[in-house]
Amino acid sequence: SLGLLLTLILPACGTTTTTTSGPKGTVVVGSKLDTEGQLLGEMYTLLLQKAGYTVTPKLALGNSNILDTAIKSGAIDLYPEFTATGLNEMNIASAHDPQKDYQTVKTQYEQQFHITWLDPAPLNDGYAICTSKAEAQRLGNITTISQLAPLVSQLALASPPDGISFIDNLKSVYGFDTKSFKSLDKVLYAIGFTAVNSDQAQVNVCYTTDGTVPTQNFIFLQDDKNGFPQFNPAPIVRDAILSKYKDIPGILNPLAPYLTTQVSINLQDQVASTVKGGTSSSEAIKVVAKQFLQSKGLL
Repeated sequence: SLGLLLTLILPACGTTTTTTSGPKGTVVVGSKLDTEGQLLGEMYTLLLQKAGYTVTPKLALGNSNILDTAIKSGAIDLYPEFTATGLNEMNIASAHDPQKDYQTVKTQYEQQFHITWLDPAPLNDGYAICTSKAEAQRLGNITTISQLAPLVSQLALASPPDGISFIDNLKSVYGFDTKSFKSLDKVLYAIGFTAVNSDQAQVNVCYTTDGTVPTQNFIFLQDDKNGFPQFNPAPIVRDAILSKYKDIPGILNPLAPYLTTQVSINLQDQVASTVKGGTSSSEAIKVVAKQFLQSKGLL
C-alpha cells in the first residue's frame, strides 16, 4: 500500500540529513547585519546541523557592540568576528602583521572573556585606499600606498567616517595621516567614488570586499607594508560551550581556508542577484551559503 511505501521511504530519507552521531545539544549562532556576516553565520549553522546539533540562529542580530554584549552575556554561543574588530574592542594597536594580530586577540579574549577564537579565514574585509585607473596614471602609474605617500600633500582624500581613524593609523608605517592631505572630505561611502570621478578628490577610502571597485574602473592601492590591520573572520565561541561540545572546532575550522576575499565578493554578488530575482534577502543567504558548502564538499 502507499502508506507502507511511505513509511519505508521516509526513514531512509531522514538518515541522509543527520549523521550517525545522533542529536547533540543546542547551540545559538549569531551574526552581524551585513550580507557577509549573515552568510558566515548561516554556514556555521548548516555545518553544526549536519554534525547533529540543534541550532538556534540569531542572524542579523545587530552591530558589533550588540554581538559583543550578546556573547559575553551568554545570549549567543558563537558568531563570526574579525581580528581587527577584536583589537579595537580591547584598544590594542595592530602589529601590522596579520598572524601576530590574530594571536593577540586569541590570547586576550581567552584570558579576559573566556572566549575562544577558532581558525581565521584568509578573507580580509578591511579598509583600503582606492583611486580611479585614470587618476593612478596621472599620479605616475602608482599601484602601492608607498608610492602614494610622497604625493599626499597635493591630494584630496574622500573617506566615510569609519575609515578616518584607520588612515590616521597609517602615520607610523607610511608617514602620513588624514591631516597630511591637502583636504579631507567626510562623505558617505559611495560618494567617495563620485568625488574621485569628478576630481573633487584624488583618492578615496574603500572596503577590500567591495566587488564594485574594479567594475567602476577603480583600483585598490596595494598595502605593501600592512599599514591597515587585516579583518580576518573567525568563529568565536564561548569556552563554556566548547568544554561541553569538544567537536565544534573540528566542525567549523575546515571552512576557513575556502573563505577568501574574492569568494566573499562572489557570494555577496550571488545573494544580490538572487534577491533581484524576487527572493527575500534571508532566503537568498540560505540558498547561497548551502550551495557554497555543497560545492566544497563540506555539506
